[in-house]
Amino acid sequence: MTAGSTNHLQLQMPLPGIQPPAAAAVPQAPIQQAVTAPQQAAIASTQQQAAVQPHTPPVPQTVAPPTPAPPATQPTARVPKAPAAPTQQQTAAPTPPKEPAEPPPPLTGWRRSASNAPTLIKNLQRLRSEICYEYPIRDIVVLGMGGSALGVRVLADLYSHELLQQGVRLRVVDTTEPVTIQAILRDFNVRQGLVIVSSKSGGTIEPLCLGQIFFQHLSSNLGSPAAAAAHFIAVSDEGTPLSALAQSQAWRGIINTPKNVGGRFSVLTAFGLVPLVLAGVNPEEVIAAAQNMEFMCIESELNPADKLADSIYQNLMDGRNKLIIGHDPQSKSFARWLEQLIAESLGKEGKGIIPLPMPTRRANKLLALGHSDIQNVAFANLSRRDVGEDLLRWMFATEKLAEYLELDPFDQPNVEAVKRATHSAIQGNAAHSRGGDTFGQDRLHRVLADTRIAPPTQLPLLIGPDNFIVLMSWAPANAQHAASLEDLAESFEDRYHRPVVIAEGPHYLHASGQLYKGGPSLGVYLLLTKDTPIDMPIPRAHYSLRQLYRAALSGDLEVMLSLGKPMVRL
Repeated sequence: MTAGSTNHLQLQMPLPGIQPPAAAAVPQAPIQQAVTAPQQAAIASTQQQAAVQPHTPPVPQTVAPPTPAPPATQPTARVPKAPAAPTQQQTAAPTPPKEPAEPPPPLTGWRRSASNAPTLIKNLQRLRSEICYEYPIRDIVVLGMGGSALGVRVLADLYSHELLQQGVRLRVVDTTEPVTIQAILRDFNVRQGLVIVSSKSGGTIEPLCLGQIFFQHLSSNLGSPAAAAAHFIAVSDEGTPLSALAQSQAWRGIINTPKNVGGRFSVLTAFGLVPLVLAGVNPEEVIAAAQNMEFMCIESELNPADKLADSIYQNLMDGRNKLIIGHDPQSKSFARWLEQLIAESLGKEGKGIIPLPMPTRRANKLLALGHSDIQNVAFANLSRRDVGEDLLRWMFATEKLAEYLELDPFDQPNVEAVKRATHSAIQGNAAHSRGGDTFGQDRLHRVLADTRIAPPTQLPLLIGPDNFIVLMSWAPANAQHAASLEDLAESFEDRYHRPVVIAEGPHYLHASGQLYKGGPSLGVYLLLTKDTPIDMPIPRAHYSLRQLYRAALSGDLEVMLSLGKPMVRL
């Protein structure tokens, strides 16, 4: 197959697809350099610059962003209030009317994220130098969900050779399955390791809980919380629960992220760049290509993103509402990143395009059937230039598609319903624990017994000519299980001649889950579960990790069933 970023899959019967426009080289916009004080590492995010103080536990490593530049897309800078002077008045002054709450900034800061990236990278390199003065970085674990995880995987795969040369192992953890977490804890290099906890809202329950499990693990192995704190970095918006937690525990760094960039659009901000740069890798080829695409999408009349969006939208209007994303092994992480971008941005109000990432071999077999409801793109042998361009090309194109569909590309309304159901299930599970036994009957047992979940014998009756199939897997994350899921997906495609996508929980709750609940009602959902044989406590929480894991599944199933989604338990 010809290398490229959005090439057709090669078929004997060509189907409507998308051809990328040629990218012209353009001059890069000048980047303002940050000014840093001596002995400080300035961390500049897409919208703001921040200073990380040298690590002297137990003083918290705070980030204090100065006033940002004044573009319209930037949030208004906060001005500290002066201390109130003592008053001699005996009577209270009338209470002035409250100022209306400042509206949140529009989530469009990602449009200039490539231009801002070099300054961020330079200042992250200073932070790395400070950390390496204390200990060499050999092991990095990123705790995050959704956009905080998927973008990191894309860049880590692109620069795997450089990571190997640096002698750094970089892993992304986006599951709460206890067996998987226990295995990572056992072989994590606590003395030469770095834990990066990433959450834009700072309130995402999975990374918060995992962060405390890792913090306790490092505290026990290094002798004190102060020693553990030197190995922790928080990446979050300013003033979030995660930032407050990191402040209270004196973590090594708190990197404030731009409030006007949503999670799935944040790959070229601190969320995507911090792990790679702290590992000693500079993704300059990706950034340079992204800057070119940024210029073309904003300044040029030959906007390649608009052409991409127009092609996809025309196919959608012709009835092709499913987008097969064929990929080779090297491009899998990019295909999964793209799946979340499309699914969460466009899958709502009963509308949307259904992204279906799958290996090239499976994609070719399906496309050869000539289905009239499928369009396709393919990714193979992606270079760093390809990825740098396509990251922004697809973000701009997704925003344009949302405009065509009259949708807000930056919200995820159905995700909030699952969070509420998960919280309710957590409370119920904790209440049902008897004497510390977290393996007793819980809410999930009752949900799985719901008669609306069909047995496997009903599956042929549920799959029609317009459906797609989702394998929802809740099991330990490992290579053997992933291979088994691929084999199972292919067997269903061979039998039913409909596309199958793999969704691993709880990861998919923060990726494609929005589409499954809010998008077109065309999915048939097959549930595969394997109960975990172990559990572990979560510090500062009244529930365990196993209870959290099962509550997330229970909450998702409750919402899916309430929406009438066809469910089958295998």
